[in-house]
Amino acid sequence: MIEVELKARVADPGRVEAAILAFAEPARNFEKEDAYWHGPGWRIHRGQKGFRIRRDGDEAVVTFKDKRSEGGIEINREREFTVSDPATFAEFAERMGCEPFFTKSKRGRSFEIRRAGARPLLLELCEVAGLGWFLEIEALVEEGDPAGVALARGEIRSLLAKAGLGESDIEPRYYSELLLAAGLRAPD
Repeated sequence: MIEVELKARVADPGRVEAAILAFAEPARNFEKEDAYWHGPGWRIHRGQKGFRIRRDGDEAVVTFKDKRSEGGIEINREREFTVSDPATFAEFAERMGCEPFFTKSKRGRSFEIRRAGARPLLLELCEVAGLGWFLEIEALVEEGDPAGVALARGEIRSLLAKAGLGESDIEPRYYSELLLAAGLRAPD
């Protein structure tokens, strides 16, 4: 699966939420706890050996991505699976030589736009602890569909404008970079 996503900084969450409610359906409120890990050999292969363990309610999901960013929009090959016992999985990861990197907490509300013949578009208006408010807009596209990726990029930019945000609000850096810049995790 290819994840096409952007995140934008939000100065007025109430105003943005009101704008989103004009075109998207509320899905749910959430609190997500993400633990990011480095795999063995990460110092040699930076950006290629990481994974995330996300706790979202009663579910724990491990995700790893091949990431790239184009003009503030991430286009990631994403793979994920659930684990029944995240603490045991973390212990297993340490035994395999993986190292904890940083944690991220975010809470907010998600919204969906259902589309005929395609996966829904997802919007998350969220507060990331220590960093502030963001709007994340995501589309999932089948691998090997460059036209679908191009279409998703256009849809995402259009939704950004409908939410009352502009290109200058796009945050092109990854959360890991923002957390490091804010001093919210120890450097390597």
